[in-house]
Amino acid sequence: MATEQLFVSVVIILVAARLLGEFCQRLRMPPLVGELAAGIIIGPYVLNLITPNASLSVLSDLGVFFLMLLAGLQMDPREIRKAGFHAAILSTMAFTIPFTSGFAVAYSFGLATIQSMFVGLLLSITAVPVTTIVLMQFGILESKLGNTVITAAVINDIFSLVILSIVLQLHEANGAPVNILEEVTNSVIKISLFIGGIFLIDILFRKANIWLQNRARYFFEKLHTREAAFGILLISTILVSVVAQEVIGLHFIIGTFFSGLIVYKEIIRKENFERVYGIISAITFGFFAPIFFAIIGIDIKMDSIVNMLPFFIILTITAVLSKVGGGYIGSRLIKFSKEECYVIAFLMNGRGMVELVIASIGFSSGIIDSTIFSITVTIGWITTIMAPILSRPYVLKIKSQTTNKPNQ
Repeated sequence: MATEQLFVSVVIILVAARLLGEFCQRLRMPPLVGELAAGIIIGPYVLNLITPNASLSVLSDLGVFFLMLLAGLQMDPREIRKAGFHAAILSTMAFTIPFTSGFAVAYSFGLATIQSMFVGLLLSITAVPVTTIVLMQFGILESKLGNTVITAAVINDIFSLVILSIVLQLHEANGAPVNILEEVTNSVIKISLFIGGIFLIDILFRKANIWLQNRARYFFEKLHTREAAFGILLISTILVSVVAQEVIGLHFIIGTFFSGLIVYKEIIRKENFERVYGIISAITFGFFAPIFFAIIGIDIKMDSIVNMLPFFIILTITAVLSKVGGGYIGSRLIKFSKEECYVIAFLMNGRGMVELVIASIGFSSGIIDSTIFSITVTIGWITTIMAPILSRPYVLKIKSQTTNKPNQ
């Protein structure tokens, strides 16, 4: 009976999420906006068709795994290593200003230090997938502006994962007296060694390019199983995640994300990579992602937001102003035009997938309660909607100026 109930719940969630996701896509908004709304509608506070349970939590965790693996596969370590000085400045400003602002607001409302740090972290995130989709829709992904925003967003996400690891390790002290400076230093060292090891592996792979290619080609040619590369990738990802969690003490999504970075296309052969990427993308966005985002909507407690309305309003205003302000200041420092600065600032304000993933981790780990979870997820939802809407007029103006320039 429990299995039948789970299947019925999954069908309801998928139908609602796909319908509203498609609707939002047609409105040129990220599908996750509709998928999250679907969860709210079918959840306890509207139609009451689905209620949170342990089985859905397992599906949600699998969604986190595949989302973070796909995020890692989409990024190139070489681009991150050679990220320009300009993108680093932009990312630093767009991360530190909302982080400190969010921490200050949360702490002033009586939240504990670790909770306040986590709220600041959620306000400082920029979602690479959402930003990429919006830039593609605008047709400026390959421009200097687009490259700068994407690179800054990648750096921003790495910052967020580093801070997440620090907050989680501080939280694991279980309220015991800790030297925060010492804990942060130890965490930074562990994370630096792990990330450094990941990038070192990538460099060694590339240095041994021809040697590895020849042996990888021979290995994969000998395999008769059609999707062997997919299985090998999953095994290696799980192993890296286990090492990150059990040996270094990081959350498993850190290992999942960075394991995706070192999947060198030339080693497993381009056709194998494309096949594996296609499978993971289909599994993620066809099944796990809609379920994950809808479950987050189901978990939102609307009465919690109403009961803490002043905090919600002030935190929302802080989230928007600090992120937009940080993005604008950072882009002005690197000499973009005023219109370009507005585009960059509004796009950096879109938090999307990564914020929802990290918020769910904080909620399941007990760092934040259902009230803070509901408030921060709703803020992430609002800012994700705002990103394409507010940036569109300035993108059109920039395109118009570029088109008319030869006639001047």
